[in-house]
Amino acid sequence: MSDSGKKFNIKSLIYGFLSFMLGFVLFLLSICLVLRLTFFSQDFMLDSMANTGYYEMVKDELCDKLKNLGHASGLPDEFFDDFVDDIDIVEVERNYVSAFYTDVSTLVDTDTFKQELMDAINVYIDEKNIDKEKAKEENLGYFIDEASSIYVKSVTVSFFSILANYINKLDSPLRMTEIGLGAAALIIAAIIFFTNRYVHRRYRYLTYGLGGGFLSVIVIPIVVFASGIIPKVNLTTRSLYNLFVGYFNSMFMYFWIFSAILLFLAVLCFFVYRTKYLKAIGD
Repeated sequence: MSDSGKKFNIKSLIYGFLSFMLGFVLFLLSICLVLRLTFFSQDFMLDSMANTGYYEMVKDELCDKLKNLGHASGLPDEFFDDFVDDIDIVEVERNYVSAFYTDVSTLVDTDTFKQELMDAINVYIDEKNIDKEKAKEENLGYFIDEASSIYVKSVTVSFFSILANYINKLDSPLRMTEIGLGAAALIIAAIIFFTNRYVHRRYRYLTYGLGGGFLSVIVIPIVVFASGIIPKVNLTTRSLYNLFVGYFNSMFMYFWIFSAILLFLAVLCFFVYRTKYLKAIGD
């Protein structure tokens, strides 16, 4: 093999490796950006709650559970319909989710709930002329504590509570990682672009890198949706199940978006490469 041939092969290997690294860095950067736009975004969680009808389902489930509890205490279903309607579930859930992003106590406030329930019961007792001393004898405090426990379980998002503990811990490292990966992608692209003597080769290796990034990113949603793992998740309530499925389906939609962006850039570089290549061989 001639020296020029060896030199060409070495250059091809070097730029091929740089293209691979560019694709890998873009893959990692895409994952970080998806996490930033979804898991680390309070608005994304709240939008998922609104879009899946979570608030309405939580209110209905809470009402049904309280009715079951109230049957033993002689409280009619109408009492709980009116009481739950007065609870602003949207505000409760917003405060609950916001706590994870503002690094404050994530415990659900039960004091307000207990006081409002006690007030509602007192109004009901007065309206029905029920003996208050008799009501106290029937362990009203126990009933309110049990109702409060049901309330906490109803408004708590179990899977989010587990994941969200890492939000504040990982926020700064994620930002640094995003900056580092973005800089690395620009540096690798600059090396490929400015160290190639022939213009068409610059765009060829950029095409390889962008194409590799596209294939790496798109494989994630393909594997997840093909496995059908998201709809198979087992959660205790319909509201949590719908929220979980909607949340992660929306999250993986961002992988489609980023893969589409990388594909567009890869196709654009390919057309530039072909144009420059045809011009080079024509000359």
